[in-house]
Amino acid sequence: MQAVAQVTQGLTAWRDEVGFKRNVAGWILAVLNTLMALNSANFFLGMLKTDVVGWLRMNTCAPSIALFVIGFVLGSPVVMLAASVMMFRYGTLGLFVFGWSGGNLFAQAGHILMTLAVVYVVVDVIRNRRWKTLGLGLLLGIAILFPLETVQTKWIIANPAMAQKLFSGNLMPPGQ
Repeated sequence: MQAVAQVTQGLTAWRDEVGFKRNVAGWILAVLNTLMALNSANFFLGMLKTDVVGWLRMNTCAPSIALFVIGFVLGSPVVMLAASVMMFRYGTLGLFVFGWSGGNLFAQAGHILMTLAVVYVVVDVIRNRRWKTLGLGLLLGIAILFPLETVQTKWIIANPAMAQKLFSGNLMPPGQ
């Protein structure tokens, strides 16, 4: 129990920084991002019949959303910053990788929500001068992002046709 308390303490704001306070905007972003992750789970796992590993290789947005929501619920700016690194990479930059038609409109809506969550976290950092938390959160985010990015890149290289369909919005369920 003491170990859990120490980990939780390490993920909160530094003692000389203002504690994190949840607000309505944060709750709205957490709920909407969660709904988008559930929608992607339905598409990949339900409609496309991929396994969980395949889903996560094609949709790395979902783990970054999960990390953001966990950080928000725990009140951990460090975890939310780590998630923001991933959400910027997969959400904000996804706005420029994915097409803007067909099924990708759902993905792009999710990317917009992820970008809004990144802005939410950055505004919190600046308003509350969480500079130490910023450093720790960025390091944690990069430490999570690099291995995830490596696995996804290897999958994209090994499956170029599938990746092209995914990015263009032409990835369809079997039989369609």
